Amino acid sequence: MTDSSATSSREQFDAHAEKYASSTVHRFGASLPVLLSLAAPQPHERALDVATGTGNTAFAVAGFAQQVTGLDVSPGMLAQARTRAEREGVDNVSFQEGSAEHLPFPDAGFDLVTSRHAPHHFRDLGAFLREVRRVLKPGGRLVIADQITPEGEQQAEIQAWVEFWQQTRDPSHFRQRTAEQWRGLAAEAGFTWAAEQAVPYRLEFDWWTKQSGCGPETAQRLRRHAGQASPEIRRALGLEFAADGEVIAHHEPMLVVRLER
Repeated sequence: MTDSSATSSREQFDAHAEKYASSTVHRFGASLPVLLSLAAPQPHERALDVATGTGNTAFAVAGFAQQVTGLDVSPGMLAQARTRAEREGVDNVSFQEGSAEHLPFPDAGFDLVTSRHAPHHFRDLGAFLREVRRVLKPGGRLVIADQITPEGEQQAEIQAWVEFWQQTRDPSHFRQRTAEQWRGLAAEAGFTWAAEQAVPYRLEFDWWTKQSGCGPETAQRLRRHAGQASPEIRRALGLEFAADGEVIAHHEPMLVVRLER
């Protein structure tokens, strides 16, 4: 990340670290068991979890791997992760501050890299992928779980609508890709696309906005945005409305993919 984008993410997540630490969606969400299945961590392996947040994925991988390092730009999120490690007596996971686009590790140091619910915050996804390939051992793998934008006939309209929706709710959001865009970026970075699985998420509007600290004015802007969505966008995003027309939920496909070096 650039300095300004790292600061934006750091401030956003420092402010809401406790919410993410207690969030069942982040700690137990449906993408996590799929990520673990595709990652297949082994007892002799060293793993890195990029943009680890409060450490949910790092702790899950630590149950199978020899050693796990969690990396994040937010000291507040890392403090929550370290508190949990101490409380639960997990001694094979450590946490370090750092950027996804400039990984502070030597070449070929990890067997496995993971990143869950995070790459849509990265300003330079190509740099992240190249850095991951650098720190992976030959034959190592990267397993990502991230929200994707549905594809449709009016793709530009869908993409623009989604970016306003996400960035209004969370200013640290940068860009949400389609599955096809992910394929192109992975190939450019030199990865082999080995396996994938789509995991559907249904996100209730009230929880979704409170999780990122939206105030009443921001929540109302998002309600207006949902109310003005075209029929195609309503279908693509699975927008749900109450009888009075108020948005109550949307659906967000999560792509879980295994890339191999």
